[in-house]
Amino acid sequence: MQIKTRIITLAAVAIIAATGLAAAATLVSAQEPDTTPDQTKQERRTERRDNFLSNVAAKLDVTLDELKGAFKSTATEAVDDALAAGKITQSQADAAKSRIESGDGIGQRGHRGERGARREAIAQKVRASVIQSTADALNMTPEDLRAELKSGKSIADVAGTNIGAVKTRITEDAQTKLDAAVAAGKLTQAQADKALDALTNNLDKIVNKTRGQAAAE
Repeated sequence: MQIKTRIITLAAVAIIAATGLAAAATLVSAQEPDTTPDQTKQERRTERRDNFLSNVAAKLDVTLDELKGAFKSTATEAVDDALAAGKITQSQADAAKSRIESGDGIGQRGHRGERGARREAIAQKVRASVIQSTADALNMTPEDLRAELKSGKSIADVAGTNIGAVKTRITEDAQTKLDAAVAAGKLTQAQADKALDALTNNLDKIVNKTRGQAAAE
């Protein structure tokens, strides 16, 4: 059964790679009549995708459910492998498996949009953290700091000669939060180290950004 699952998955991937899932689904939808007006965009996208996958399943002489199951099984194995290799935490693995289980193994639930939303949420948390750390270092409120930044100043402009202390505070606060996330099993140590490196490498850019780019909004 495991071998069959892998064969189905590999064959399906080969077909999808050759045709392009998005392009093929778009072509299929162009040849079909308009859907009912009350269908949501996600429902129409799911319907087009399933029509395409049904054709892929037919070429492999399997059912649509078998094809989806093969993708789901393979995705779950990939999560287990990442967990075993220490690339993700148990918490992250559980969340990934939950998303896999609630979907159908391929293109499920508009995950590209969800990933974008998660990235934006993380970026907002980082901006808020930078603002708080900077405000604490300068003995001012986050609201007052945001007002200064919205006037067109950068963090470096507001900090002046205290910019060194600000950068140190931002880094130390980030380290504390990352350590807590590792201790809580939300991040692996490798992920925390990577995040801190990214912050450190971009810190000069962050503190010198002005409104329109800045971490204030």
